[in-house]
Order: sequence, then structure tokens, then C-alpha cells
Amino acid sequence: MFFFALIVLCLLSLPSEAMAEWNVQVFTGYSQTKLKSLNVKQLQQRSFIPPRVGGSPDVLGGPISGVSVEWRIRPRFSLMLKTSFWEGRSTAIEESEILFQDFGIVPFTATRTTRISFNEYALHGRYHLLDEPKKKRFYVDIGLFSLIKVNYREDFNYVFDNGNQQFLRNILSRAESEGGYMLEWGFGGDYYLTTWFAVGMDAIYRMGKTRQLFYKSFRHTFLERDAVDDAVGIDRSIPQPGDPVTYVDENNFRRTLEIDLSGWELTTSIRFFF
Repeated sequence: MFFFALIVLCLLSLPSEAMAEWNVQVFTGYSQTKLKSLNVKQLQQRSFIPPRVGGSPDVLGGPISGVSVEWRIRPRFSLMLKTSFWEGRSTAIEESEILFQDFGIVPFTATRTTRISFNEYALHGRYHLLDEPKKKRFYVDIGLFSLIKVNYREDFNYVFDNGNQQFLRNILSRAESEGGYMLEWGFGGDYYLTTWFAVGMDAIYRMGKTRQLFYKSFRHTFLERDAVDDAVGIDRSIPQPGDPVTYVDENNFRRTLEIDLSGWELTTSIRFFF
């Protein structure tokens, strides 16, 4: 509601000549999101269905891309609507031996792949410290509203090899957050190559975290006759759709996973003026 009220208020206050001054920006760059609880807690948990695999590398920053639309509503102030996308990944591989079906002890390879993606929808305000029309500009960027939607996916893929035949088993889980809110601030600028086209750079620091992640789906393909301890689905600890994503902390308490999204975002862009 605040978001729409602010838009309406700004539009009603516009001088008529300012309505035509707007631009579209396409940007790409690098997001250095901390992801502290994900990296320190969740990725260090080993799968509860044996054979257990865990201790995954940290999900580090990665490429970010997006598009924005900016309206100049005052000589030194503009509003910007922005959407962006970022995805990170971590993979761990473990090889060992385990009892499997009637084949006795057989070697296995287990691969754990964790993917996490962020979609941002934001409203920013920009105050222009330097503005030479159709030449260059430099501005301070302040996030007025930012909503983050997070998708979390974790796959465990197992290959059991009895020498003559390979058996594939997996665990596939999908989770999603209700959203997360961010505080954002930074600076940036544009250099005009023509009267209607410019290149730019922005540096934004973002602070916030996701809300709880809840499973959208969780399934595994282990069978009762696999003879893998607790892998059958008889184990009532297997998450169900709607359950929160959790981890076990150092005190052996189960905690819900909330992911720290704080960190720098550095982007370059091309901008088309209309």
C-alpha cells in the first residue's frame, strides 16, 4: 500500500514538463551477498538420508542482471522502478562404500547441488549531485522499497555401483520464501555518448535478510529394499510441503533458515533516454 501511495503522490506533484523525462536502463554486474546463515549453517549440514554428504563450499557472489525505468520528477530528484535477478550455486561430491540392497557393500558416488536465486522488485529515489544535461551526471541512490523473492533448491544424486550395474537414487527438494525486505543505498553516474544514450556505473550496499523458507516439494527415490539406513520414507522427519527449511545449530537445536542478503552490488549499464 505504501508503495502505490508514494507513486500516486509523486505523480500528482509532477510539473507537466517533467512527465516526458524518463529513461530505461539495462544493467549487469556482480552481487557480493554474504549468505551467512546459508554458508555457515545449512551447507555444513550433512544429508539426513544416508549415505550422508555435506560440507559444501560457500555460495559466493555472482553475476546480477536486470532492468529499470526512471522518471525525473524534479530537477534534482527522480524515481526508479527496478527488477533484478541473481543466482548462486554450490556443489559437493563424496565417494565411499555402503550396504546396498542384496549386493552387500558397494561403492557409491554422492553429489550435492545447492542452488539459490533472488528476484528483486524495488523502488529507488535518486538525488543528482552533479547534472550536466546530455553530458554527464552523478547521483546518490536510496532504496525506498525493496522486496526480495528467494527460491532454494537442493538435489542429492547418488550412484551405487555393484560392478555389473549402476543404480541411481536421488533426493530433490524445492523451497521458497515469502519474501525479504532490504535497505539499500549507494551512488552512481552516467556519461552520455549521444543525447539519447549513456553508459553508467552504480555501487549499492544492501542490508537485510529473507523471511522463512518453506518447502514447496520434497521427494526421494530410495526404496525399502535399498537397505540404506533411514532412507525409506518410513523416517517421519522427511519434510512435507509447507514445512520450514531448518538446520541444527552447534547446541543441537533445530533452527529455521533465514538467509542474510547484506552485501555490495556493483553494476555497469546502458541507458536509453526518451
